[in-house]
Amino acid sequence: MSRYLRFSIVIVLLVVASLACSLGSVKREETSTPIPVTTEAITSLEDALQKAQDQVTNDQPVKLEINEAQLTSLVAFELQGQDEYQVSDPQVYLRDGQIQMVGKLTNRNITLTAKVVLTPEVDSTGSIHLRVVSVKFGPFPVPKNMVSDLETNLDKSFADEIESMAPNTRIESIVIQDGVMTITGQPKK
Repeated sequence: MSRYLRFSIVIVLLVVASLACSLGSVKREETSTPIPVTTEAITSLEDALQKAQDQVTNDQPVKLEINEAQLTSLVAFELQGQDEYQVSDPQVYLRDGQIQMVGKLTNRNITLTAKVVLTPEVDSTGSIHLRVVSVKFGPFPVPKNMVSDLETNLDKSFADEIESMAPNTRIESIVIQDGVMTITGQPKK
């Protein structure tokens, strides 16, 4: 399994774990159609991650495009076999510069829906940071201190994983729009 795939899995699992620890419900966006979960999407994601890793290895500029079907499928497959909390029907939307994750949580015959909205940012050193825009359970937002803790944990894990996978890569931009996240970078000189 490539480092990029492991990185993606770590981030997704952190977000899902944070969702599983909370209670509440939200309605899925009424205008969004369900994103299908397929093994083909996982295969295409693995291919894209391998290509990006080859570009870094060969000291070339990197351009990685990841779509909603790839991320949703990755999350769905990684969530299979969870014991304590069952997370079902995960959906990952890439819209308006944000990563929006929605899922149904089931524990002890209670099913709830939760939504986490993240915004990735690139700082002046070429490092990526994740900012939690919102976490909602039902119509109620999660308290700011819980959001702050989630953001700190996600940001640190994300930064550590990027640094271990591509220590000599300077991320230039992350653009999210129309169901696609495009990450570009250059080898550090």
